[in-house]
Amino acid sequence: MGYGLVQNLLMLIGLGIITANIYRAMIEPVNPRIHWIIACFSVLLWTVCEALWTLESSVLIRPQSEYAYLNVSYLLPMFGVFCAVGVFLFIKFSNTEEKSVVLLDIVSVLLLVSTLSYSIVGDIDILKALNSVTSTAALCAMALNFAILFIVLSELFTSNLLYIRVSGFYLIVFGILFTMINLYVAYNKITIENYDFSYSSLYMIPFIILMIGSFYLKTENKRVTTADIGLMTGSKWLPIIAVLPLLLQSDFGSMLSLLALFFLVSNALISYYIKSAMASKKMLEHEKILHQEMEKLVHERTNELMLANLRLQDISDKDYLTGLGSRSFLMNELKRASDELQANEELAVYYINISHFKAINASYGHEVGDKILKTAARRITGICNRQETTARIGADEFIVISKMELGSETKRMKFGISLKDAIEEPMQIDRYHFAIKCVIGIHIVTQKSKAEPRAIIKNADRAMYYAKENPASNPMVYNDEIDNKIHLDSMLEIALRKANLQKDFQMYFQPVFDLDTSRIVCAEALLRWYSKDYGLMEASDFMGIARGSGDILNTICMNATLKTIEHVSRWKKDVLNIPKISINVATTQSTSENFIHSFLQMTKNFGVSPRSFELEFCEALWMNPPEILDKIFELLKSNEIDVCIDDFGSGYTSLMYIRKYSINRLKIAADFVTQMAFSKIDAQIVAGIINLANSMKLTSAAKGVQDVEILDELRQLKCKEGQGYYLARPMSAEEFEEFLRQNPQIINAV
Repeated sequence: MGYGLVQNLLMLIGLGIITANIYRAMIEPVNPRIHWIIACFSVLLWTVCEALWTLESSVLIRPQSEYAYLNVSYLLPMFGVFCAVGVFLFIKFSNTEEKSVVLLDIVSVLLLVSTLSYSIVGDIDILKALNSVTSTAALCAMALNFAILFIVLSELFTSNLLYIRVSGFYLIVFGILFTMINLYVAYNKITIENYDFSYSSLYMIPFIILMIGSFYLKTENKRVTTADIGLMTGSKWLPIIAVLPLLLQSDFGSMLSLLALFFLVSNALISYYIKSAMASKKMLEHEKILHQEMEKLVHERTNELMLANLRLQDISDKDYLTGLGSRSFLMNELKRASDELQANEELAVYYINISHFKAINASYGHEVGDKILKTAARRITGICNRQETTARIGADEFIVISKMELGSETKRMKFGISLKDAIEEPMQIDRYHFAIKCVIGIHIVTQKSKAEPRAIIKNADRAMYYAKENPASNPMVYNDEIDNKIHLDSMLEIALRKANLQKDFQMYFQPVFDLDTSRIVCAEALLRWYSKDYGLMEASDFMGIARGSGDILNTICMNATLKTIEHVSRWKKDVLNIPKISINVATTQSTSENFIHSFLQMTKNFGVSPRSFELEFCEALWMNPPEILDKIFELLKSNEIDVCIDDFGSGYTSLMYIRKYSINRLKIAADFVTQMAFSKIDAQIVAGIINLANSMKLTSAAKGVQDVEILDELRQLKCKEGQGYYLARPMSAEEFEEFLRQNPQIINAV
């Protein structure tokens, strides 16, 4: 097997692979391109021609004269390529808007190809060439390939106007290389007798390029411009390039030179006129589009700005959560209503506070809390009419402004009670049931008692706080009594700041009894303040004022804890039977584990075991984040300190926390216990807490045991422990010490 046969067989295999790949890439797009179908068919025809040529020349080994007719068969794939690039040019030309400029460039390309063909064919004896089949076929091949070259160069030099894609560019490059090889072979077959082209494998280069171009049909296939292929100004020089070969001809006369010069000048003038006209037209159209877009944009921006202003106004006037009025809206409405108030009219400003809302948020999550606020807002608006203004000014605070006749005390109070009853109706949020409580303060504005909106709201707020401290006065109208109390509170705060912590503050102790055995199981440490101006005061009389100033409260509480531990230390040194001592922890102290560390350090300093104490937390403890709660209870558990939840039932406690953390005692609020005989609801609440504690194996303790009837009722409900004046009154440290000495037999010592 000779080298020529191997080369031809490898070429046939390569052409087959190329044909298959082009076909596979071509049929994948949704709409196959017709010019790629023709190109693929042309490659297939070329493969068939090569196969026949290989059969005749390398397998059958016949003389070339016997299969010279096959030279004519190669014209078929060449014609196919001509059709492919021609259809491609026609499609692109049909889609362009600048047909005049494209035609001008095509004329220049035609001149270039014509001069090139003239230069090549000029020295060929055409009549002699027509005497043989091979030469005739070669002449036809040259004409056909010059036509292909004209088309692909037209596409190349106008690609920035025809918007040719990457696949199309590869088709153009294929056409140029294909025609160059064909022209070289055809020229030699005409001029050299029995010419045999030994490098037929060169045809693989254009065919491989065509295959690569077909792959882009399956990709994004971006557009290319003349800038991408280095022909930014190529079309400008085409006429000169085209005429240059003619001017170099030795037999080119002066008349023909003048004609060539006339052609160059005419082409330049026509090109300048057409391109200038097209550029001006395009510029005018672009400016028109820009002007329209600018007008549209200005109109859209104006509308957007107006809508944004309306939205901002709506946002500033409305509460984002409930849809009620905002604080700024309330201030404006309150000022307007005050200014328009007539002599026979009054404004009733209702300040509504949802009780223990922070505890709800901490226990059930903000999502549940938000739903409660929305429900409360709906109930408020359900009571109000269109003339009444509603707003939300804080997390759990609402304002209602109602205009009514001057001196409408009954109507004013009735409306306040309606608001309270509506809000306090049982509420179900998701799977939870709530008995929400609220406190309402009222301030009356008349034409004679006008004030600034802030002052009006502040007075309503003061009335609300007074009602919170005095539940029987809920709703409460702002009056001189509240003013006097505010003044008294201010005086008490000044006195607190001046008080001597060591001398003026004393610790009292009240025993807690086991209701079955009548033994003392613990004693609660209670703080008392002996003021020179106000006498002996219980903690409830001044701790509310101290809470308003964090530094005073913290100092008082830490001093009370220190005094309590100091007393216990002295009693233990005297070898007295001492019950577990319960220390109240203020809400501000329970916000971190720092108080526990301080407490443990105090016990260490006095040489007292932490197990000798119990810490009482109010339900606000659960407002802390879970990570803080974990730290607090880990410290308490590791030091074996008992935990009591004080006033259980007056706030909101999630049973999840009771189950998760080590709780020893639930102490029932005195308000529920003292009202058991008069309120069926309070009696049911007490019974429910006792049953809950018993079911969870916790100790239930009742505060406020003031008489034997309450004691008997608690024993029937199986309450474990009791505390109150009927059992034992609070005693000073000295009195309690003597009590311990006199009654060691009834004390459960620790």
